[in-house]
Amino acid sequence: MRLPYFAMYPSDFEAKTSHLTLAEDGAYNRLLRITWMTPGCTIPDDHDWIMRRLRCGKAEFESVVLGVLNEFFTRKNGRISNAKLTRIFVSSGDAHSKRVLAGKHGAQAKALKTLESSTSNAKAMLKQPEPEPEPEPYRKVREAKASCAKADHFPDFWAAYPHRNGEKKNRKGAEAAFLKALKVGTAEQIAAGIEAMRNAPDVLRGFARDPTTWLNQQGWQDEHQPTLTAINGGHYETTGTIRPIPEGRGNRPDPALAQISRLAGLGPS
Repeated sequence: MRLPYFAMYPSDFEAKTSHLTLAEDGAYNRLLRITWMTPGCTIPDDHDWIMRRLRCGKAEFESVVLGVLNEFFTRKNGRISNAKLTRIFVSSGDAHSKRVLAGKHGAQAKALKTLESSTSNAKAMLKQPEPEPEPEPYRKVREAKASCAKADHFPDFWAAYPHRNGEKKNRKGAEAAFLKALKVGTAEQIAAGIEAMRNAPDVLRGFARDPTTWLNQQGWQDEHQPTLTAINGGHYETTGTIRPIPEGRGNRPDPALAQISRLAGLGPS
């Protein structure tokens, strides 16, 4: 491949051409340039061709150019060449070819690396890595701490629950049921359920369920009948979901309500 430039060694050139006239030096430089630009780094051994390229006449060619050709150029097989210029041409062409080849290999390697990286990323996106399971000892410690936090509410539950006839049995079973119940309801919901149950007629008569049974049956979700209270000389009012007896129904109490009150031990006998 012919490069658009060639190396110039001023010291070496000047040492070998210091005897040339200004016209001969100019002719030599132009011959080198024309030879470099001609395919194969040689020019035809044709005087007319050379004169046209150098833009000189026959007299100038014979007095200036011909002497330079004879001293610095070689004729062979109808071509004229300069030995040093040919060496530079060959070496620079080899170096250029090596750089082109190295660049091509580098580009291919870079493209392959990019392709492999892109393929690897694409595969990784298809399935994300599964999270590592929590080590068994740490999981047990975490669950134990959570159970302890829930168990902290049990003493309050046990103290607030209206135990049947004041008996407090099977506390251990009730605590297990309490922890199980916290998976369904909250400690606040259970406490609210106990508060609503405390005024129920059956509870007031001492017939509260066993706390373990109450928890297993999710008793905090029960709807309780209200307690009846005598007012206004025989009338009864209620608390809860049953509305109070309105005023103006007369001075006599409702027989059915009076019977319920007597059975609950709350109304007049």
